[in-house]
Amino acid sequence: MEEKKLKELEQRSFENAVYVSKTPIEEAALTIQKIYAVYKNQGFDFAIINDSGVMKFNQDRMKFLELIANADISEVGNKFEKRLSVQEYEFLKAYIEYGKYHLQHQTPERQKTKVMDVSPKETAAYQRLCQNVIGQQEMKHTLCKLGAVYQFARKREEYHLPTPPIHKVLAFIGPPGTAKTTSARYFAEMMTEQELLSGGSIAYVTGTQLKAKYVGQTSDRVHQIFETNDIIIIDEAYSLVNYNETERTDNFSQEALAQLCIEVEEHSDDKLIIFAGYGGDIHEKNNKMKRFLDENPGISSRITFTVHFSPYTAKEMLDIFEALANNATFHLEKGWEDILLPFFEKRVKDENFGNGREARRLLEHTMAVAAERFVQWQQSAVFSSQIAKEKEERQLLSLLTCEDLNTAIQEFIRG
Repeated sequence: MEEKKLKELEQRSFENAVYVSKTPIEEAALTIQKIYAVYKNQGFDFAIINDSGVMKFNQDRMKFLELIANADISEVGNKFEKRLSVQEYEFLKAYIEYGKYHLQHQTPERQKTKVMDVSPKETAAYQRLCQNVIGQQEMKHTLCKLGAVYQFARKREEYHLPTPPIHKVLAFIGPPGTAKTTSARYFAEMMTEQELLSGGSIAYVTGTQLKAKYVGQTSDRVHQIFETNDIIIIDEAYSLVNYNETERTDNFSQEALAQLCIEVEEHSDDKLIIFAGYGGDIHEKNNKMKRFLDENPGISSRITFTVHFSPYTAKEMLDIFEALANNATFHLEKGWEDILLPFFEKRVKDENFGNGREARRLLEHTMAVAAERFVQWQQSAVFSSQIAKEKEERQLLSLLTCEDLNTAIQEFIRG
């Protein structure tokens, strides 16, 4: 490993250990020296500290890779546990754990250049995105553009050209049911394929899942999510905030928001961080991401790019419904479009239109109607043979009729 990268990895492991073990920085400077002294079976008389009390990087810390490869702390009563204090030993465990994690997620240098030459549109993840997400052409174009931006910056670094950091903090904003979270996952896979991230470990959490069970534990929970993952997708972060003017946001949420600001600032360059939620061209009362970002400038100021998702048209809703039915191995009776198009033309104008979720919900209603029809048919059907029975059953189990659709629409409207 290059000396520069080794220093960066060791420094990040050092800072993580300081945070996890809650060791003051002055004590951490001495602790790190004691750790390497124990490792080398030496005394503790050569700590190197500068005038401000901040640890200098020295040759002992260049043995970081050797330490994490050879230091065995799995046995109770090992030499580190015997010679270090409880807090120093906690520092050591965090120091080694962080270093091992990041080493495991590094990609050999010789593979990077080869893979990085893949354009965003050529990635397998982008192909799957196009196959599985109907419409959203603006979103797909933006994701390819972002992939090119990060690839361009990495290429400049390869040629040692001065390159200001382009932060990987994004907002995916749009109406409900427009595949924001799904697209975020595909984009993360695109970035991983292009070797633009240090690894592919991914965490998907909602805003409320950032909160811990007890007061004081939330900041650690948020910190660990960021420390142990390369990709963090936070869905509905605005669920942390109480917008009821008569009640204040609880302590857990305040702690989560404060730590979120710290982590986003710390990891905006080395991790992919995506905030996904309702926003964009929707009714003001439902524009939750806008309000959340307006009221949390510490987070909004760190978002580099915004990816917009559009509401679906009636025609796109037909395509989504057909795709869902095909994926579930259903055959739609001829004339189904004539039934669903007028229905979706009305739905897209509704203030509470749920986009793709409504296609899924309607399919579920239709399946329920088809199931009832199948049971009634079974009770009265007579067959000449078992083969004839199985053939007709298979056909009926795979068919959604126009009558099924009409009945399902009425049930859907009734709620």
